[in-house]
Amino acid sequence: MLPGAAQPAAWSEHRIATPDGSLAYASMGQGPVLVVLPGGPGGSGYGLRPWFRVLAQAHTVVVLDNIGRGRSARLADPSRYTVDRDAEDVERLRRHLGVATLAVYGHSYGGLVAQAYASRYPQAVDHLVLGNTLHGARSWQAQIDHFEAQLQRHHPERWQALQTLREQGLLSGSREAQGLLGEAFAPLYWADRAASHPKAAPSGDPRDALNLDVYRAMLGPDPERRVGGTLAGVELLPRLKVVSAPTLLLTGRYDPVAPPQVLNEMREALGPQARAQTEVFEQSGHRPFIEQGAAWAARVQAFLRSPAAQR
Repeated sequence: MLPGAAQPAAWSEHRIATPDGSLAYASMGQGPVLVVLPGGPGGSGYGLRPWFRVLAQAHTVVVLDNIGRGRSARLADPSRYTVDRDAEDVERLRRHLGVATLAVYGHSYGGLVAQAYASRYPQAVDHLVLGNTLHGARSWQAQIDHFEAQLQRHHPERWQALQTLREQGLLSGSREAQGLLGEAFAPLYWADRAASHPKAAPSGDPRDALNLDVYRAMLGPDPERRVGGTLAGVELLPRLKVVSAPTLLLTGRYDPVAPPQVLNEMREALGPQARAQTEVFEQSGHRPFIEQGAAWAARVQAFLRSPAAQR
């Protein structure tokens, strides 16, 4: 927030009736619409709210809970949790808001949804931000392999405990394994792994926790070993050539999930009409909006002020 700038009001909660049930979102600010898509898969948008509110100075920031996440409805058939179905939530939101175009910011897994949406509805996106994201099953598997190697090398006792669970029939998607891995993996998301980092205050609503049913549906029963589920075989790079909105790609120099190599692959896949820009935050890992918040906000705000695509 700039000195002397007016503080945005509190987030307001909204719901849309859809064929898949109630679709929830929170909004703040005024001006052109910026839709924020959170990570996971299975994550609520609640944890992004403290960091993205700064963008409400000049935009109506809308943080979406895709179906199956946060305050939105759950699906009876988990096999219907897919990247493309999530993209349809964004289109339903756009129509509900009554706007011809919107800006889209996809963080982590949300960046896959943003790519799917911008390639399916290119005329509906005026600015696209792909933040610390991947581009499909291949890059997701590379992330898994990296994290598994880290676990073996630096946490051999946890690695052995994980193997013991596997012998008992509990794969890496089980709650037992997820609890074991979460403590080991959490520091890897930061540039400074030894430092303490701010966290969003708990919402008090259990629905805002990661929905493991969605996580396993999209990544399979063994999500920290191999990509399975509905994300298996999904590759978005070939679809990026039709994206027509100006596109900003962001990552942190030390992001183990979406390293600069992945950012470069997406930039090369985008067509010239996307006028792709890139930014690597040198003191950040997976969350530059926390580790380098002022620099991140300035970069995103400047991009959102740039001219939109010619329609």
